[in-house]
Amino acid sequence: MGAMKDLRGANAILTGASRGLGMLMADALAAEGINLALAARSADGLEKVRADVASHDVKVVCIPTDVSDHAQLDLLVTRASEELGPIDILVNNAGIEATHPFDDYPPEQIVRMIEVNLTAPMLLTRKLLPGMLRRERGHIVNIASLAGKGGFPYQAPYASTKAALVMFTHVLRAELVDTPVGCSVVCPGFVADEGMYADMQRQTGVRASRLLGVSKPEKVAEAVVKAIKTNASELIVNPSPMRPVIAMAQLFPDVAPRVMKTFGVLRLARRVVAAQSAERTEAEQPEVERP
Repeated sequence: MGAMKDLRGANAILTGASRGLGMLMADALAAEGINLALAARSADGLEKVRADVASHDVKVVCIPTDVSDHAQLDLLVTRASEELGPIDILVNNAGIEATHPFDDYPPEQIVRMIEVNLTAPMLLTRKLLPGMLRRERGHIVNIASLAGKGGFPYQAPYASTKAALVMFTHVLRAELVDTPVGCSVVCPGFVADEGMYADMQRQTGVRASRLLGVSKPEKVAEAVVKAIKTNASELIVNPSPMRPVIAMAQLFPDVAPRVMKTFGVLRLARRVVAAQSAERTEAEQPEVERP
């Protein structure tokens, strides 16, 4: 079932490809000889990534796409197929994150987060899966998060979408078990230099504790390639042994909040909220004319 050992000449759609981890995923996939349809909202960002992976001698097309727009998803699949040929691999990497107390969470942000983080991966998978099954070749990689395995305080919508993406992957694997098409989920923890944690760190100055650990971004890109080649069901990318901790929290949900507190997750989340609140307050201060 689903393992694709030889990737040279395969065609892939990669969403969220214009920045952060998407850039490294594009490079890792291109290094395997995979032709790429790069999708993201930023046309300039996509062109930069295309230039960066040009040395790998693969075909790369840039398709500016807002994955929350269902019509644009249709155009993405149509154009990618026209430019590259049948799509063998889908990497659902596009995602957005925000940290707020839930009682203060902007409703429109909740709706958009569900559209980008969950609805778009499901719809893209639905559009591409029939062709993969007909050709008896294909793999889908969903980029979730450790937040989807153990939760993250003050990120209820984000963690919920990622938890749903994990379950979507496992249910889909159960449906595909007797087919040559595979499906994997990659769950990064905190990632240095690139991605959402790195953006949060730059904005707030808040860092994760050593107990939580921070991974190199290249490890996430390597996990994507490994998932496709081995049809791994779920890969956690984190230097600390988080799987037993998460398993314990799932077996004993009453103690999960205490586990979060012990590992410094609650403290980290509260520091992020406080830093963002201070930043907003400062931005809202009226300018004072100086003599």
